Amino acid sequence: MASWYGLALTLAVVFAGGVIGGMARFGLSRLVENARAATFAANTVACAIAGFAATTPVAWQLALGAGLAGALSTWSTLARELGDLITTGQHQLALHYALRTAVIGIVAAWFGMRWGLRAFGG
Repeated sequence: MASWYGLALTLAVVFAGGVIGGMARFGLSRLVENARAATFAANTVACAIAGFAATTPVAWQLALGAGLAGALSTWSTLARELGDLITTGQHQLALHYALRTAVIGIVAAWFGMRWGLRAFGG
């Protein structure tokens, strides 16, 4: 019986984080007019949250990492945007956009981890 309770609790915390992340992504898409800038911002913030989540207790990792960061990030939109740039022959812009997203995402995750380690005494 305890396994059903654990599964239900896991689903609940991931769902709660996902609802908040989805609402945040929707709000960000309305706030930032440039679609690529909104995608970049969402993915960067999601990387920072995922980095922070990696330093937290397991329930928070699920809620923040899998739920909130998972719903906030929009990697499929990034892939579509990169595909559109490549299809229209804007190869250099696509390369710069991909590299910027990857590098800034790694830096954001690192900052999130540093913040989490400070918050949780690691």
